[in-house]
Amino acid sequence: MGGLLDLKYAPGTEADFFTEWCEKNLYHSVDRWAGKPVIWESWQRDFFEELLACDDDCIPYWSNGALLVPRKNGKTLMLGALAVYRLLIDEDQPEILLAAATDKQAGRLFDQCISFLRKNKRLDEQIHRREYAGEIVNPETGGKIIRLPSSGETLDGYNPSLAIIDELHAWDTPIRRRVWTSLNTGDGARERAQIVTITTAGDAHKRQTGILGRMLDSNEANGECERSPGITISRNHTARTIVFNYSAPTSDPRDVVAMKQANPASWVTEEFLARKAANSELTDSEVLQLHGNVWAEGVLAWIDAASWEACRVSIDEAEIPRDSNVCLGVDIGLTHDSSAVAVAWARADGKIVLNCTVWSAVPNVLAHVTVPGGTMDLGIIEQHIMYLHELYQIDEMAYDPRFFERSAQLLADHMVVVPMQQTAAPMADAYQTFYQGVHEKRVLHNGDGVLTAHVMATAAQKGERGWKISKIRSSQRIDAVPASAVAMYRAEANLVLGDGGVIYG
Repeated sequence: MGGLLDLKYAPGTEADFFTEWCEKNLYHSVDRWAGKPVIWESWQRDFFEELLACDDDCIPYWSNGALLVPRKNGKTLMLGALAVYRLLIDEDQPEILLAAATDKQAGRLFDQCISFLRKNKRLDEQIHRREYAGEIVNPETGGKIIRLPSSGETLDGYNPSLAIIDELHAWDTPIRRRVWTSLNTGDGARERAQIVTITTAGDAHKRQTGILGRMLDSNEANGECERSPGITISRNHTARTIVFNYSAPTSDPRDVVAMKQANPASWVTEEFLARKAANSELTDSEVLQLHGNVWAEGVLAWIDAASWEACRVSIDEAEIPRDSNVCLGVDIGLTHDSSAVAVAWARADGKIVLNCTVWSAVPNVLAHVTVPGGTMDLGIIEQHIMYLHELYQIDEMAYDPRFFERSAQLLADHMVVVPMQQTAAPMADAYQTFYQGVHEKRVLHNGDGVLTAHVMATAAQKGERGWKISKIRSSQRIDAVPASAVAMYRAEANLVLGDGGVIYG
């Protein structure tokens, strides 16, 4: 990539001054670099050159800057250097927030800032280190570096000039989402405000629903993209967001040449990457994600993200017309779990439109509705099904009788109910129908984030009796998948194509 002359969108950049300042004032404290000055490599200078692009009054051009890069490429060092630089150089009472998904991650970043100051007595004398409070104060300007606790729900009372975000892929809790929203809506009081993120890629099942995946996909879809082997730079001038996305162009972690393309640091060698690929403690997907920055599927993932995304249609196209003949699928979890009701409509062309509603009895779990108290209220599910009964012609409601038998008998006065034991052969047929339907693009969905998250979190093993699904991780929820599978299975079973069109038997 080029240098300053390539920045046609901004008249200048602080990058040269920042680079010189770091070399003169900051020193490494770890491993073979201990005691040596911080000298940025060319790829780091390229990132900082664009991140620090500014107008003639030194107002940053980019409001948001993100660097996606694998582990061990020095991201904590880069973020710590930027934080200390802003604290000591900016004169307008800078407020620098260090935020991460966990207190441990934020602590590492804060410790890096402390380490830089301890290594330079002259700088250390200019500031007050309040490590017990997670603050570093510049008494001359009133500026602060503040380590945010992961439990903080809002940014009330803060007026950040710089927010530094570590491992954005892990910001998947409601609290962290609220903090992200606050950061992106609370910068009106400062002209120089920036949000800077350095992170690795996340799990594939979070790509469509997580903050990082949405930001990355939106920037590449709506911005100008510059692509080279192993890296895509997307510049969204309207949103003032720039993203450097390093990602290995391979699905094989043993392809160390391709893996190296995503690891720009000179110290991350092909030999190092080969050792990681050979580590029996890591799955291929884990090596790809951590050291190739690939949004890798879990090793047991049942349906890949690309196949599911290929079934996505517009909200209008996925709308089920009122009074349509539909089938319902119901999956119930009672205590500290989720429940789901899926609606499947078989169109005249044989495609199945799926909609799904998910309730959670657990707070802070991705769902359409959270039910308080820790236990599922079956009355809410029954009311929802009766609401669907008013909207559509329900041919069948298929359900797991373990927890829903009493409710099903109450609903049997209004519709045909079909019990579907999880261990019975028809359930295996339902999963096979759903699996084939996705890969043959007979399934249509509107990209709903909750349904997508459940599909992406589903693992499966195929035995003699068919598919057996499970969660990739115990903390995830997949209830929308069996509900959708049985709804689709019954909808296809009821569909007969004749000369007159669609006949339900």
